[in-house]
Amino acid sequence: MSKFQVGLLIVFGAFIILAVILFSRSKGSSTAQINLSVWGSLSSYDFDNLLAGTGLDKSETVTFNYTEKSADSLDTDFVEALAEGRGPDLVIIPVESLLTEKSRILLIPSSSVTPSDFVSTFIEEGELFQAGSGTYALPLYVDPMVLYWNRDLFSKASLAKPLVYWDEIYEYINKLTAKDGAGNITSSAIALGEVKNIPHEKEILSLLMLQAGTPITAYSGQSLVAVMNQGANTVESPAQSALSFYTQFSDPTKSFNTWNRSLLAADTSFASGKSAMYLGFASELPVLKAKNPTLNLSIAPVPQSRVSGKAITFGRLYGVAISRGSKDPATALQGALSLVSKSGVAGLTTGSSYVPARRDLLSAKPVDQAGFVFYGAGLQARGWLDPNPAKSKAIFGTMAESVTSGRARVEEAVNVANSALSALIK
Repeated sequence: MSKFQVGLLIVFGAFIILAVILFSRSKGSSTAQINLSVWGSLSSYDFDNLLAGTGLDKSETVTFNYTEKSADSLDTDFVEALAEGRGPDLVIIPVESLLTEKSRILLIPSSSVTPSDFVSTFIEEGELFQAGSGTYALPLYVDPMVLYWNRDLFSKASLAKPLVYWDEIYEYINKLTAKDGAGNITSSAIALGEVKNIPHEKEILSLLMLQAGTPITAYSGQSLVAVMNQGANTVESPAQSALSFYTQFSDPTKSFNTWNRSLLAADTSFASGKSAMYLGFASELPVLKAKNPTLNLSIAPVPQSRVSGKAITFGRLYGVAISRGSKDPATALQGALSLVSKSGVAGLTTGSSYVPARRDLLSAKPVDQAGFVFYGAGLQARGWLDPNPAKSKAIFGTMAESVTSGRARVEEAVNVANSALSALIK
């Protein structure tokens, strides 16, 4: 058993020892109390399940005080709290915000969590949290992208199963896209090609680029650089191939045109039965069902590249980090270890659409169809270090729209986007 695994097993004992030490120093106090404040965008209900999994919800000496924040306000509130000296001990952050939050969190040294233990315990996307001498966060859960498909529309088109590889999509579009006499799309195969009515346009393009072979950003020595315009000894770079593939489906001159900006938003279109497939996240399953309880949907892994030999999806990964505002980082680390322990993560993810970021939990896939797909996608999840999620979303949108509008060729659009990302990094 590895050092890190042993550490997770004894974390409860560590808290007890800490409590004893505090008690011995309390000089007459009848109770020694460890209080850890935690911020995150998890609902309070979900955090309670996480805490219950650790068993520390019943502890008389350790208390976790959780503050639920909206994803939009977490960063701003965190900055203000640290400036005022009232920051939390722990914060649950998405990996896409790591570069933004890096100066506000403490590096967990390799002596506490070794690189080999980290890699053997957490999914591959979690390695984005790592630095040369440690890690900035411990992976907690991931929200992977999957393919939702309408079973009724597939049956009507005499299609038995969803596509597995992207090169199959043209056949599916031919059978699943319907147009009226004027050429207007009345039913779509899948939402691809546009920006404004595809909420996950940036994430879908990221998925295609990662599958094509570009990490989008990468380290060159100690410096992070944008690499979308770099090719793997090919005529067309991986990013160009991905952008060209994505934008073609909104081109009205193409026979496989299946989407345009006049249609409903992608999620609404799918929920209303107007789209046969939808690229969405695992967390959206209850939302889609709530929008249309009678929707006969099923779930599959996202389509893959036939030539890459890899299985990749895009994932929104979240991890537990130690705030620079913590008055006791050592105790905060013990708290973080307890939250990402096997029992803690199981408490959060069992019976929910959250997917564990731990390999040991992912190896035991649920028997239900949704959970089986979600857990498989969790192991395949990848992401990239984003210098500014909101601004990069605008960059990706501009990149796609410049191609669909005819303002720029694919190569030009990728080069401009890469330069814009580089400027954000600097």
